[in-house]
Amino acid sequence: MQEYIFENNFKLIYKHTDSELTSICISIDAGAGVENEKYGVAHATEHMVYKGTRNRTEKQINEDLTNVFGFNNAMTNYPYVIYYGTLLGPDLEKGLELLSDIIINPTFGDDGFKEEMDVIKQELEEWDEELEQYCEDKLFFNCFNSRRIKYPIIGTKNSLESMTLSDIKKFYNKYYFPQNTSIVVISSREFEKVKYIINKYFGQWKVKLDKNDGSNKLNCKKIEYEYPKVEVLNNKRNGIKTCRVEIICPIDNLTSIEMKSLRIFNQYFGEGVNSLLYDILRTENGLIYDVITKIANENYIKLYKITFNTAKENVDKAISLIKECIGKVELSQYHIDRMQMEQLIKSFKLKRLFREEQSIVLAKELATYDSMFGDYKIYIDEINGLDELTEEMIFEVGKKVLKNLSIQIIEVCS
Repeated sequence: MQEYIFENNFKLIYKHTDSELTSICISIDAGAGVENEKYGVAHATEHMVYKGTRNRTEKQINEDLTNVFGFNNAMTNYPYVIYYGTLLGPDLEKGLELLSDIIINPTFGDDGFKEEMDVIKQELEEWDEELEQYCEDKLFFNCFNSRRIKYPIIGTKNSLESMTLSDIKKFYNKYYFPQNTSIVVISSREFEKVKYIINKYFGQWKVKLDKNDGSNKLNCKKIEYEYPKVEVLNNKRNGIKTCRVEIICPIDNLTSIEMKSLRIFNQYFGEGVNSLLYDILRTENGLIYDVITKIANENYIKLYKITFNTAKENVDKAISLIKECIGKVELSQYHIDRMQMEQLIKSFKLKRLFREEQSIVLAKELATYDSMFGDYKIYIDEINGLDELTEEMIFEVGKKVLKNLSIQIIEVCS
């Protein structure tokens, strides 16, 4: 892994691969979490940069993306917006020129603005069609008072109705600049050649900030995390056959070593068919088909999540069994020996390395970590030093995280 910071503070992270494929991910600290304007403006800006540049019409952008990339996409999350894709190694310069044009040279013309906002409004109407998204949105809305994640990334009906092209231009000018951006390139092309091409297309990107606005990376600012309400929240929904349950616990106060411990604790507690929760809920009691746990360590989120679907008559028992498991963790009634610990660590490493076989996945992780934390090496370090963890460290972090539960239940309407 190599890195380079250009004169305009645009940061390159490079990894060599022998593959014929090259993956690119450009991450900007311009996600929904930084919005002080209308909710959804970060996502709308991501849409609008594709509507035309000083060099290309929207149609030409779409044609070039199709001709150059085997896969390409853009995504807005709370902590970042990313533009990413995979292409053949010889097409690296074409891909970088195209992405630089989209990101640096958008015209934000009136043509197509209304139509694109109509598309986003339609997207909002379809946002909660999936039960899991609906459940999480209700949970965040119900258990937070002021955190940005209370509302969807895409925005609200009111914010989208009142959004103007001026709002988007203002957001773009405030957050889209080279020092706020990281690019990851995973390629067989040599590092110096990659540097040369990136400098050719991104090196002239100028920082356009008011001197009072600050020019340090925005991810260095302190983020305040309102704690979720510790209660059981209920909503009903028509048209579903099973109930959805999501449980969250805050993890924003964990140290780096505690976060490593949590990742291994999660392997024991909720990850996969050999986990404690799966064994209790599925194998022994047949209450669920699957239970999913996730560590959402992204900025503005910082939550441990437990989710599952079950029949209405099984909801109370399933939640009771989870609380019983947590109680036993708190009372130190579970134990793992060194061999089990080694297997948990091995499983964690295997799953991560398997995902990273897709170079676009690795590019995305490195780029977004650099945006969120100012250092992509934090991602790499997550698999280092795991052998030094102890049983006590694993269960202590489990006790700390699972202390306060916020539970959302989406029930089947009778």
